[in-house]
Amino acid sequence: MIYDRLGWSGVKVSRICIGAMEFGDPSLQIFGGGGWMVGREEALKVLNKAWDLGINFYDTANVYSRGKSEEILGEFLKGRREDAVVATKVFFPMSEKPNDRGLSRKHIMKQIRDSLSRLGTDYVDLYQIHRWDYETPIEETLSTLTGLVRDGLVRYIGASSMWTWQFAKAQYIAEAKGYEKFVSTQTPYNLLYREEEREMIPFCKAHNIAYMVYHPIAAGVLTEKYYKDGRLEVGPDAPERLRPEVRFWAYDAYIKPPENAEIVRRTIELAKNKGVKAAQIALAWLFHKGVNVAIVGTTKIEHLESNIEALEIKLTTDEIRYLEEPYRPKPVLHIPPPP
Repeated sequence: MIYDRLGWSGVKVSRICIGAMEFGDPSLQIFGGGGWMVGREEALKVLNKAWDLGINFYDTANVYSRGKSEEILGEFLKGRREDAVVATKVFFPMSEKPNDRGLSRKHIMKQIRDSLSRLGTDYVDLYQIHRWDYETPIEETLSTLTGLVRDGLVRYIGASSMWTWQFAKAQYIAEAKGYEKFVSTQTPYNLLYREEEREMIPFCKAHNIAYMVYHPIAAGVLTEKYYKDGRLEVGPDAPERLRPEVRFWAYDAYIKPPENAEIVRRTIELAKNKGVKAAQIALAWLFHKGVNVAIVGTTKIEHLESNIEALEIKLTTDEIRYLEEPYRPKPVLHIPPPP
């Protein structure tokens, strides 16, 4: 395993992070249930194997299966807590109640204590705002998060999926008013979706902020799973085969654009030439692009082992250019509009 500092902090994290949205109860998953999730027993097998392979970084959220993901992760962490780096998030609704959502002081204070209880720990290493809250002043959110750090409930704060101007605004307000700054951010980024190269990635590099990626293999599209005869297709059973919360991305961002089939073809071709898997090439490309952490959501041990092997794959400048050449700009993903 390869470890790196989490942004400007001194804490070391594995460059492969386990994303825990796949662990929980499909009936409680607000993003929709399906065969892409596993329960406690299978989740613990994957988590234990990840630990044995040297992974020390685990990312979840309060909203994943309404807390069941945190509960499973908490069970796994018993006896390992001080050696693990645990991240969770807050923002999305936890019920239909009007104050049980967003980034108000009221909601954050309740959710951090609920998350700590489910995780079975006294503190969270990285507490992230899951989205930008247009209804709560960022000063209120930042002052609340700063209080959590000073109280010892949180070690560092991070963010997820927002416009770069919003992320920059939060950082500059934090500096001006003495609040805690974000140490990390996470967004979707892969060979099929590279819009973060325009602003977010350069901003993070300039300010030594950890850039973490989810959807590193584009919801499975950067494999041979959906590629056939020069086309990307999902067939009539697409709603069952594609994870519910990423159907929009899979169709409109990962599958529909005509150039994406060529990118996948080249990824598969290069993988065969190197004697590895297409998903490993996709991950190797990310690390060559300077990504600090790849958040991988997997329910199978063999996929986990394959992901870690990607850390050792070397790509030449010509190979990187070959993979990137067909790309065309796309709409920015997964940032909610103002109310």
